[in-house]
Amino acid sequence: MTVSLNSHSINTNLSTEFDLNNIKELLSNFHGFESGEISNEYEMTVMDMLEVILGDRFRYCPQVPLEIICSRSEFCHLPNDIWKFWVNSKVDIALMERTFPANRQAKLVVECQSYFHNLPDVQKRDRLKAELLSVVKVPLIYVRRVDEDGRFYRFFTPDERDEIYYSAT
Repeated sequence: MTVSLNSHSINTNLSTEFDLNNIKELLSNFHGFESGEISNEYEMTVMDMLEVILGDRFRYCPQVPLEIICSRSEFCHLPNDIWKFWVNSKVDIALMERTFPANRQAKLVVECQSYFHNLPDVQKRDRLKAELLSVVKVPLIYVRRVDEDGRFYRFFTPDERDEIYYSAT
């Protein structure tokens, strides 16, 4: 099969045409590659706040796939819509303890909330993510900038029973 990108034709039959020795030549046909951001400014601000609050006891990992935090055995069947959500979702920030020997399991997940999370479809996905994290016993905390005063952030649990306000200034 041949695909045309930016007026370049590329043969996608990688099994017979792909040559690792010519990787630069192959990639030269794909214009527009650039170094991407690992996390956005909001997530970076929250990670900085967490490091001030919690110190260096944790590693702060942005954009971790949900399927890594909530792993499952190969024999566990999921309904198709939940499987698609599971493999396509990420958590904003996962915290791992800095221990020796290393424990590579998430100890806490922090989800950065915005006005976008007021939408019903997004709230439904947030609830599903919270439920999956609950099943594997990984605590979840939401954080949201306070609308009335952007210097403050509200950290809260999914059930909103517990909350803390923090000023980043």
